[in-house]
Amino acid sequence: MKTNYFTINVSVANIYNKPDFTSQVVTQGLLGESCNILDESDDWVKIQQWDNYKGWINNKQGVYSEKKYDSKLTVFDMDGVVIQRNSNNIIRDLTFGNKLVGKAKNGGFDLVLPDGQKGWTDTILGNMTEKPSRKSIVRLARSFLGTPYLWGGKSPNGFDCSGFIQSIYYTFNIELPRDSFQQAEFLDKYKINRDEVQECDLHFFNNNNNKVSHVALAEDNAYYLHSQGWVKQESFDKKSQNYNQDLDSKYTFSVSMKEILD
Repeated sequence: MKTNYFTINVSVANIYNKPDFTSQVVTQGLLGESCNILDESDDWVKIQQWDNYKGWINNKQGVYSEKKYDSKLTVFDMDGVVIQRNSNNIIRDLTFGNKLVGKAKNGGFDLVLPDGQKGWTDTILGNMTEKPSRKSIVRLARSFLGTPYLWGGKSPNGFDCSGFIQSIYYTFNIELPRDSFQQAEFLDKYKINRDEVQECDLHFFNNNNNKVSHVALAEDNAYYLHSQGWVKQESFDKKSQNYNQDLDSKYTFSVSMKEILD
């Protein structure tokens, strides 16, 4: 059988720079994501994700297939489990953002996992049909307050700064690049002054080499949400107890998301 795709079959999978568990984690993939296959090495597969990010994943964490996993349902709970049919055995854990194939049944959902296993869950699943609004995006972002920082992280188990932003927008079917500097380049034409910022616009910050290395999601009144140590709310207002002087000094520019939302 021709195997064009490798579909992630665990709730969260680390993706590495090299085909080795001791290599650097560059990003993560979530259950149900079908990735293009670029190369193979022993028990490892080099994949290309929906955002064009490339890396190596252990082949025990997914399945090969000719077609994409036709997932129509998204996990909206922070976590959950899939129970094997006709037993109480847990066959998979779930986390926010996982993609699944299934249909509503008995107050939950009958599911078919990427490897063909069948199960049931009472986790909240659905299709994101809500047109994204500034308030709904910020509301979702705030639900992750306290989530720890994790380099390469893209789930409630841990986010890095750009993974946090990408995951929030992807829930609303808006695709942004993976890294903060890529997001800054992608949105460069939408630059605005900081005093023009509205909810869910983005702020970018530089590092010591004056290159964009951090991103935050704007709230009202100079507050913003970002992942640094953990997902937190901080402010540009020097009088606020949440004022972050370091980030204020590294502030680079802001972008409006109006065109993206429209």
